[in-house]
Amino acid sequence: MRGGVSIVTDLPRSDNRLLRLNVGFLLKEGPGYSREFDFDQDGTFIVEDVVISRLRGVLRLTRTRQGIVIQGTLRTQIATECVRCLIPIALPCDIELSELFVYPATPAASPAPNPYFVDDGGFIDLQPIIREEGILAVPIQTLCSPDCKGLCSQCGQNFNEGTCDCAEEDIEPRLASLRALLEED
Repeated sequence: MRGGVSIVTDLPRSDNRLLRLNVGFLLKEGPGYSREFDFDQDGTFIVEDVVISRLRGVLRLTRTRQGIVIQGTLRTQIATECVRCLIPIALPCDIELSELFVYPATPAASPAPNPYFVDDGGFIDLQPIIREEGILAVPIQTLCSPDCKGLCSQCGQNFNEGTCDCAEEDIEPRLASLRALLEED
């Protein structure tokens, strides 16, 4: 573990049925009825192109006239890579959910159909929203540690693991003063 993130070695496939909730019992209740779902899964979930693991948290599902409102926070780890050294890491993230899953018979208020819905069998699939919110939870510049040294631009040597034998590049004489400023840090 480096800088609060763990290194990912392999990504086994898992069963995504845990992300499919049966809410048929909520549909039989009146508006305002709610129920909490606890998540405490150590497995790995592959949701299209996002790999998450160790899914934990509580989601509150509330019946409304339009559908089921899901609210809560799920703590998880999302597989990504360090932008400097390209090592795969599992980044701890909080996925905030607050979304209405509409009934299939409910006409859409806008011309674009709602991607979140309760299917005819009374199930909600959380995969699309977890994928979207998971992507948004990952920072643009993910680092394995704040002091990651990156890779050699010539041979690809990971400077966190050692140095390389590549020759230092010759610098244009007009830019030598800029190089001196960079080396001061």
